[in-house]
Amino acid sequence: MDRNIGPEDRVVRIVVAIGLAIVLYMKVLTGTAAIVTGAVAVYLLLSGLLARCLIYRPLGIDTSIQEQPYSTTDDRAFDGE
Repeated sequence: MDRNIGPEDRVVRIVVAIGLAIVLYMKVLTGTAAIVTGAVAVYLLLSGLLARCLIYRPLGIDTSIQEQPYSTTDDRAFDGE
């Protein structure tokens, strides 16, 4: 499976996963909510570290594609003089 998560998306996922882990560690949530939050945190952490998202695949989302920088040697910018 190809990578489909870009660097910015990876950082956000890892930071959110750490935040959720802190919430769980402080026992703010209990019961089923804690289990679901833990599962989401693990998924976000793994997808951030591996740069692959199973949910993005069927939706056709790919944040790893970066725009090309603007080129100053573009022919359209040339006057011909």
